[in-house]
Amino acid sequence: MEARSFTIPSCSRLFFALTVLLLISNINPTLAGTSTTAKSNSLKIYKNFIKTSCNSTLYPALCYKYLSSYASSIKTDSVKLCNTALTVNLKAANKTSALVTSMAKKGGLRPAEKAVIEDCNEEIDDCVDELRKASNVLDNLRDALNKEDQMADIKTWVSAAMTDEDTCMDEFEENNVRESVKNKIKKSIVDLRKITSNSLALINRLSN
Repeated sequence: MEARSFTIPSCSRLFFALTVLLLISNINPTLAGTSTTAKSNSLKIYKNFIKTSCNSTLYPALCYKYLSSYASSIKTDSVKLCNTALTVNLKAANKTSALVTSMAKKGGLRPAEKAVIEDCNEEIDDCVDELRKASNVLDNLRDALNKEDQMADIKTWVSAAMTDEDTCMDEFEENNVRESVKNKIKKSIVDLRKITSNSLALINRLSN
């Protein structure tokens, strides 16, 4: 006796295919929605971590403003938070350095003003160098055998950067520099000083 093959009628096959497609279309949005919700919840946790950490600084709003956009890479990692803070800090220092350098090259400056700006330029260059050293050490902190010594070095360099920023500002306050010249540099250095202060506060929190 020949074995009979069972054939699904074409209309049944079409119904089956449509049913499968309907199931898939219902499942995928659910999975996508679950994934989106999970990511959103994680991002909230990461941003809350940054906000809580920034509350230990003198300028928490400024701290959160600069660091919250890096939440997905920082997550809840205190070392990454500090490293990101130093990266942002270094960018701000380089921007200030470029501004001061540009001002030093402009014409119409009095000799005393030019001298003050050139001195400030040297201070900010030192600041950039110190922040870069601190960032490089922090990059390798996890693998360091002498973490306490490394942390001490990081704090020393960031503190030195703040001192350089203060020295630059003092030069402008103590010498006869026109407001029109001073104000173009002052705001940048004041902002940089706040960012550096926040970096140091986060680093101090890391070692506690």
